[in-house]
Amino acid sequence: MTNDVDVLHLEGVSATRRELGDAWDVTVWVEAPRDIRLQRGLKRDGHAARPLWERWMADEDRWVASERPRDRCDFIFDGTAGLPA
Repeated sequence: MTNDVDVLHLEGVSATRRELGDAWDVTVWVEAPRDIRLQRGLKRDGHAARPLWERWMADEDRWVASERPRDRCDFIFDGTAGLPA
């Protein structure tokens, strides 16, 4: 007997937007300070991407403040846990 389970992992800051309602069985919010998020993005995308990241993060800050996605998540994790000091 097998227990087949369909799993969809959807990632992104707007994955919990209000218009999706209760589309997901489980939602997770990973929280990290703005400066760490920027450092991670620049490490991945290179320092030439800084203007793009600064625009994106300003839009993201406004969206998070108005939509409060963290409040709709089932679990909240510290995105800095385990990082070297």
